[in-house]
Amino acid sequence: MKKSKALHDTGSPMPVETARHDPVMDLARVICLALVVVGHLFMLGASVNRDNGLVLQRTLMLQPWLAPATWIAQVMPLFFVVGGLVGVQSWRRIEVRGGGAAEFIRARFQRLARPAVPLFAFLSAAILVMHLSGLDPRSVAEIATGVASPLWFLAAYMFSQAYLPGMAALHARAPVRTIAGLAVAAVVLDVLRWATGILELGLFNMIFVWLFIQQLGIGAADGWFAARSRGRLLLLAGTSYAALAALTGLGLYPVNMLDNLNPPTVALMLLAVGQFSLLMLAYPLLGRIMRRRKIRTLFSVVGARMMTIYLWHLPVLALIVGLLLLTPLPMPQPGSAAWWWTRPVILALAISALIVISRLLGRFEQPVPAPPGGRPRVSDWRIGASTALMIIPPFTVMVFGLDLVIAITGTLLLAFAVLLQRQPQLRGASVRVRSQRASALPR
Repeated sequence: MKKSKALHDTGSPMPVETARHDPVMDLARVICLALVVVGHLFMLGASVNRDNGLVLQRTLMLQPWLAPATWIAQVMPLFFVVGGLVGVQSWRRIEVRGGGAAEFIRARFQRLARPAVPLFAFLSAAILVMHLSGLDPRSVAEIATGVASPLWFLAAYMFSQAYLPGMAALHARAPVRTIAGLAVAAVVLDVLRWATGILELGLFNMIFVWLFIQQLGIGAADGWFAARSRGRLLLLAGTSYAALAALTGLGLYPVNMLDNLNPPTVALMLLAVGQFSLLMLAYPLLGRIMRRRKIRTLFSVVGARMMTIYLWHLPVLALIVGLLLLTPLPMPQPGSAAWWWTRPVILALAISALIVISRLLGRFEQPVPAPPGGRPRVSDWRIGASTALMIIPPFTVMVFGLDLVIAITGTLLLAFAVLLQRQPQLRGASVRVRSQRASALPR
């Protein structure tokens, strides 16, 4: 890998140690978020008939054009690469000012865990209300699990970011061996899964696939992709997609990249290389777009509330669709032409609701203010314990789905995890405040 370089919004490389902010990466993350929200809007179809009552349908999954579209629209690999790039830049800035891995992990934890607490509490209440209203338990389970399906991201992303300081150290010592080792481990796990037929083995690739993809971002922060010519970037993207076409053509992996998501497969690693290469090809154009202050401000505002929007977009969509089903308005059959024509209206309603929710709950994404007198000090064991507690609820939802017990347990675990990190800070702050008050008293 080339020595530390990162791209600035002018399109010219700059040292990663001095790189503070890259608006193009803000743009990339917001675009990823928008694609996820719109995709889920098209995914959710619901209708009521006399024979079967409430009928839920994953309308988008039934479209014949979906599979090839996911090679671009399945953007989670790209999000993890960008997360690795932005994350390692943040980690190196913390290192420069004398901070440690615990400070970095704590900042990432707060951005992910704190917004999840009110969501899990809402899901617990919503599931309880659906049961009390007499809705068929199978429909309740299907709705709850569907609405909670994006929560896998919390477990995968928090795990990857928690390991980022260590992976950055390995990258500094042996970049090629580190990323190659992750790739080999992911391939071996996929082969073992095929050979044994034990599908649960694929869950271990939550470690190797996402760490590999994040490691691409760490390399990108050092300027590896920036040092490639446009021709080489195009060749790299073409080679990645060609390899993906070969593997899916042989039947080793599903053509639909959504089917490669949970558990993650090697196909997502190839997709990540291809997507980020295309992003770097478009970087000069995107950099010119992001020079405009109004556009930069818009994406910055959305980016500051990105986790709230991501976590709440499916509950909001489900609530809108559910309320519409209760009205006397005629509801078109999911997948029909009329249904597709109503999607812009549903999207507008969802965006309006998300704006309100992000204004009300977006504060949970903001870092907890440091106590008077310096940076917060939280013991390593509290950081480790709270991080583990935070990962358990979304991972459980990913494996078992969501029901009332899991929702309530998840709420309690997340709330305790957040309090576990705040308590030392609050005690330290109160001691300093009492000390300051005492020193101010007349003697």
